[in-house]
Amino acid sequence: GRFEQLKGANSFIGKWDYEATKGIPRGQLVFLKNGEVELRSDPTTNRAESGGDEGMNSTPTVIGVGAVPWKYVAPKGSDTTVTLTFTIDEDGQDDVLIFQGTLDSAGGPNRILEGSIATGRAEIGARGSGPMKRVGSFTARFESGV
Repeated sequence: GRFEQLKGANSFIGKWDYEATKGIPRGQLVFLKNGEVELRSDPTTNRAESGGDEGMNSTPTVIGVGAVPWKYVAPKGSDTTVTLTFTIDEDGQDDVLIFQGTLDSAGGPNRILEGSIATGRAEIGARGSGPMKRVGSFTARFESGV
């Protein structure tokens, strides 16, 4: 099917199926239009964590939030790659995790956001100031708009 190419922030606003090698391993990553980021518990694994058997119908709970608003760099010219930077302050983590990833804005409903996870003082102010240490990587697959 045909779809209109997404512009700017519209390429990542919404819910993503998230996996990472540092911090919370799985969940639902949500980018909101107001600049906020939420990491919610994985709706498919909630029953194991809570001990109940409510199954797939359990409502995801927020388990991490952005320390500062997300920031993105729009593609230039014929390039369709969007670079996205965001932070998540996760429950149980000492450091705020800093994420930098890229996605293809022309990727349609199957687009994937991939990148690295770092820690450091870079979350203070406008990210990127101060030393950062790469601690892992992440992948997120687009699920739906908000």
